Amino acid sequence: MFPFPAGGYLCFHMRIAIEISNRKYRLTPNEIFFLDKCFQLLLNNYPEHEWITNPFEETKGVISLLPMGIKMKLLLDRLNPQLLITSGEVYKKSSTNYRQIFFYNQAYEPLKKESGGLQHPDLIITTSEVLKKKIIGSYQLNEEKVRVIPAAPADDISLADWSEKLSVKDRYSDGRDFFLCFKQIGANSNWEEILKAFSIFKKWQQSSFRLLIVAEIEPGYKEAFNEKFASYKYRADVKILDPEVEDVNRILPVAFGLICADADYTGMNLLNGFVAEVPLICSPLELFDEEVSGAFLPAISSADEMSRQLINLYRDEQLREVIVAKGKQMLSKFSWEQTVEKWKRCLSIEVAGN
Repeated sequence: MFPFPAGGYLCFHMRIAIEISNRKYRLTPNEIFFLDKCFQLLLNNYPEHEWITNPFEETKGVISLLPMGIKMKLLLDRLNPQLLITSGEVYKKSSTNYRQIFFYNQAYEPLKKESGGLQHPDLIITTSEVLKKKIIGSYQLNEEKVRVIPAAPADDISLADWSEKLSVKDRYSDGRDFFLCFKQIGANSNWEEILKAFSIFKKWQQSSFRLLIVAEIEPGYKEAFNEKFASYKYRADVKILDPEVEDVNRILPVAFGLICADADYTGMNLLNGFVAEVPLICSPLELFDEEVSGAFLPAISSADEMSRQLINLYRDEQLREVIVAKGKQMLSKFSWEQTVEKWKRCLSIEVAGN
């Protein structure tokens, strides 16, 4: 039992190890941002505790030669944390009497032999009510063991004034209006449907509209992508943006519309669009929170559905205003202050066993 009072506030001194890695289950950029932001805020709010980041970083000597699993167990025993927060692995309890919080990311798909692994953490955190239901159903867990800590919009999103719009359009779209799309590009990501939808829209609209796709191209797929993209009729009107290079949050408020074409259980792409007052198109099948379903135009990942909603978004100004207004109404539910408060309760009550 941790030394927490019944009121649920963190107190006394604790050693908390944080292990956020992509070794086994690849975190999305938004999941990485969410975890980094949360732990920055927690470290700032609770400096009295010892926060150990990267507890399994490379070590020297004999221990560095050991298999990863054995090395991690020995390092945990040596660090002797009271609490381990991890996203990269589920750890079986060792001789050290620590408690464990596991962040369940959307790529976590354990092998059959690991199906009992989620019994080991004392608490499982996810950013999504929808994902929580899937976790409980898939792994037959007690509902109290899975907690939702939602994300919030990025702090640097703001409405663009006239001068900023001109600047962004001049740099990224030759001064033209554009759609912004979040989409991973890989052999099995169905990215071609986005270009097909844009082709249908261009043929209908007959103008110089642009499409900016924020994408990471999967390793080993770039040559195949370049070959396919080179034959695309409207390739001069499409630009691929590297999220590691471009300031996407500056571009977003200038977009005519935002297409969220990949599952994002943090919901950050949607929330950022709500703040930027940009109307959205999103699949209704993989939402982070079912309550936001009225704040975007629904379209599954097919060229026909997406093109239809692109056309609706372009020709119906009243529809655009309604979508934006509904998005703004959703924002009161999401803030980093509320996020930190939920983390605090998880650390001080649920994990403590109170």
